[in-house]
Amino acid sequence: MTFEKRVTSRQLQFDTVAVLKLKVLSQVVTSLRMKKPISSYVELFYDENVISWSKRLLNLSGLWPHNRNDVRFFFYVTYVVIFTWLEIVTLLQNIHDLEKTLKNITLSFPTILIVLKAMMFRLNMHLVLPLLTVVKRDVKLGLYRSEEERRTVVWYNVAATLFSTSSVLSLFFVPTLFYAKPIVSCLLSKFNNCTLPYELPMKVNNIYEVTGVQSYALLCVYLIPASMLLTIGATGADSLLVALTFHLCSQLSILAHRIRNISIEPQIYSPEMRALVERHIELLQLASILAKAFSSLMFIQTLGLIFSLCIVVYQLLMTTDSGEDINTIHFIIYSCAVILLAFCYCFLGECLINESSEMQVACYFINWYDLPEQYTRSLIFCIARSQKPSYLTAGKFYVFSLETFGVIVKASMAYLSVLKSII
Repeated sequence: MTFEKRVTSRQLQFDTVAVLKLKVLSQVVTSLRMKKPISSYVELFYDENVISWSKRLLNLSGLWPHNRNDVRFFFYVTYVVIFTWLEIVTLLQNIHDLEKTLKNITLSFPTILIVLKAMMFRLNMHLVLPLLTVVKRDVKLGLYRSEEERRTVVWYNVAATLFSTSSVLSLFFVPTLFYAKPIVSCLLSKFNNCTLPYELPMKVNNIYEVTGVQSYALLCVYLIPASMLLTIGATGADSLLVALTFHLCSQLSILAHRIRNISIEPQIYSPEMRALVERHIELLQLASILAKAFSSLMFIQTLGLIFSLCIVVYQLLMTTDSGEDINTIHFIIYSCAVILLAFCYCFLGECLINESSEMQVACYFINWYDLPEQYTRSLIFCIARSQKPSYLTAGKFYVFSLETFGVIVKASMAYLSVLKSII
């Protein structure tokens, strides 16, 4: 049996249909991402340093790994913990009122998750340092060599920037609307027969007496920093995860592109392929570090998404039946934000799986059969390693992919059915 036949039958073990599907998918993605011109509007969101948004958000809470500030982190956690404790006290005081209890759970549950996420990231932030070092080196040496590679980098980079900015805006808007909802109701009714209930997310009547519209409005303004701090806690670590994952995806895509276009001349092939294999090993190691650093944090986030979606959809059904338009709008926005966030995490994991699997297709479709035997072994190792894709996990229970998004939604709806049957 010739060497080529041995490689085809024993080493590569490729299913023809699967390979063709992957090839078609890669061609579609490449045509959309690498041939479509980049508009000037897209360029506005391009971050040359890759992690600028994450650095800004995490610096505010003292959690940036290269510039850890324990004092700032202490004051940040203290403020959020006090805020959360007041919410829990309010929840316990209203435990016999179903409507108020659900409203308190809607706000207190995410803040509890934010505290847990901050603590988990604080414990595992040292694991991110090698990733940040490599990103800084890549930026210094250059993220791309050609216009096609630049398009790939820009599209993934802009996707990470849009995730960070949209998450900050949406997660800041939802709690702010929650605080100011009674005032908005009066404004929409033009103050005709309008009576403010002066209800706040936590009990502060023993400290600050709310007696009128002015005092209520001032207290709502005072609570706006709480929205900012909660937004920072909810998006800081997630923004870094998205930026690092999309950076790995772009570099894996560029690596596959370079392998497809590698010269098969022995004098050129050997040093270039050695460098590409070393780069492939490095990217796979970084993906493993990334998954380990954020695994526990994403487990907490996944549980939060499942239960938050369950509770919010239940309240949406209740407010729709009661005809409360403002509450309905608020819970629709909240539900959309939760669903979109869950989809973004799953899409993120799907991109990493696809790009890490793309290497086997790139290696398989070069003219490896024209190479000497000693040069094809590196291709075999790359193909074998790429058959086990890199992925993000939630506590090693869930692998984030588009399939997992369906699992999250189904689990939320299952808990919703249980909740409706109990209450």
